[in-house]
Amino acid sequence: MTKSVAVLGGGIGGLAAAHYLGRLRCCPRVVVVEATHRLGGWVSSTMHHDQVVFEHGPRTLRVVGNAGMNTLALAEELGLADQVKGVSYSHPSAKNRMLMVDGKLHRLPNSVKTLFTKSPPFSRPLALSGVQDLMAPRVVNNDESLFSFVNRRFGHEVAKYAIDPMSRGIFAGNARELSVNCIARRLHDVEQKHGSVFLGMFKDRKNAVKPDKNLSSVELVKRAKREKWAVWSVAGGLENFVKALENNILENNAEIWKNTPVKGILRRGGKLVIQTEEKELEVDSVISCLPSNTMSSVIQSVNPKLSALLSSIPYVTVGIVNLEYPGQLIEEPGFGYLVPSSEPNRVLGVIYDTCTFPQGDRTILTVMMGGYWFKELFGDDPPLESLLEEALAEIRQSLKIKVKPQRYHVRILRDCIAQYVVGHSETVLSARKLISELELPLALAGSSYDGVGVNDVIMSAKNAAASV
Repeated sequence: MTKSVAVLGGGIGGLAAAHYLGRLRCCPRVVVVEATHRLGGWVSSTMHHDQVVFEHGPRTLRVVGNAGMNTLALAEELGLADQVKGVSYSHPSAKNRMLMVDGKLHRLPNSVKTLFTKSPPFSRPLALSGVQDLMAPRVVNNDESLFSFVNRRFGHEVAKYAIDPMSRGIFAGNARELSVNCIARRLHDVEQKHGSVFLGMFKDRKNAVKPDKNLSSVELVKRAKREKWAVWSVAGGLENFVKALENNILENNAEIWKNTPVKGILRRGGKLVIQTEEKELEVDSVISCLPSNTMSSVIQSVNPKLSALLSSIPYVTVGIVNLEYPGQLIEEPGFGYLVPSSEPNRVLGVIYDTCTFPQGDRTILTVMMGGYWFKELFGDDPPLESLLEEALAEIRQSLKIKVKPQRYHVRILRDCIAQYVVGHSETVLSARKLISELELPLALAGSSYDGVGVNDVIMSAKNAAASV
C-alpha cells in the first residue's frame, strides 16, 4: 500500500491530483510541492476593488464529453454549484465566432442553413467540403499535421480559415506542425479505418466514447444538460475554483509547500527523494504535474533518456492584454475573433469577455498575441508597454474603439502551452513505457501529455491518482 505521495506542481492538475488522492483515502501523507507563492498555475483571475474581474488565463470550461462532466462533478464536490455560471448554446457568445480576414470581421457559419450558403471568407458553402471528404483518397499514416489532414480531406480554405485560427486560439500554435493524432484522433482513426471521415464517423458511431453514467447522474451535470450549457465558469473568476480545491485539500490533511522549487529527484531503494533548496522529501510515489520541460531537468539524474524525451516537447509563450472600456462598445456580440496566420495582424485573437459574462456598463476584452510566433514578432523580452500598444492598435483597427481603456493589465505567459507536434503521442507513450520499464513509482500528468484544456488536465490528474 502506498503510504506517501508527492504531487509536483500546484497548478490545476496538481491540486486535482491531490484532491483525488484524498478522496481515495489510500495515502496517509500527500504533499503538494509548488515552486511559486501561489497555486493554480495559468488559471489566474484578478478581482479589482469594484468587483470587476480580469481573467489572465482560461476563463470558461466546456461541458461536453466525460472530461467536461467530470469537472462539473468536481465543482459540485467542492460546494461550488451555487457559484457556477452557465452559458447556453443559444447565447451569442456561444453561437457567434468571428474571423479577421483582409481587415474585416466575418462570422463563421453556425447553423445548418449557413453551411449551405457561401459565407466569406469561404468561397463556397462549407457543405461542399463534406462532399470532398467523401471523394478524397485515404492516405495511410500514423500521424500528420492537423493542417495537412484537413487540407487534403476538406480543402485548403477549411484548413486556412478554420483549422489554422482554431489552432492559434487553443494552442497558440502552428497547425502545420500540430498533430492530428493528438488533437483530432477520432477523425484520423476513422479515416484510417474507413477511408472517409464522414462515412467513418457514421459507420463507427457504435465505437464512440459513451457518456459515463455516474457522471451523468451528478446534479450539476444534469442542470448543464437541462439548460443546454456550452461553457461555464465560477462567480468571481475561475481562480475561485482553484481556491476551493486548495481548501478541500487542506481539509483532507494534505500538505502544500509553496515557494519550494524542486531541484532534483533521486532514487533511493524503492522510493523517490524530492530535493528542494532547503530539504528532502522521501516518498513512496510521485505524481508529476510539472511542465515536461521542467520535469526534464528534475529527472535528469534518474534517467537521462527519460529526461531527453520530456525535453523534446516544445512550448510557446503568449502575451495577454486585458482591456476595460466604459460602455457597451461591441457592435456584434459574440465570443470574439481569431486571426489566421496568413493575415498581417500581430495578434492571435481577441476575446469579448463581457459578451459572455457581463460586468455592468463596461466592455472588457482580452487580446492574445505571440504563441508560436512570439519571438519572431516581439523578440525574447519585449517591454510590456509594447504589447499594450500592439493590443490597443489592434482594437482601434478591428473594433473601431478609439477611446482609451480605463483599466488594463499586461502579462507575458512564458512557456505556457505545450505544443502537441506530429509524433507527440509516441513521445508520451515512450516516456510512460520507459517509466514502467524502470519500475519508477512515478506518474506523469497534466497539460504536457493528455490535453491542454482544463478539463483534460483534471482528468489526467484523476487517472494519475487512480494509478498510484
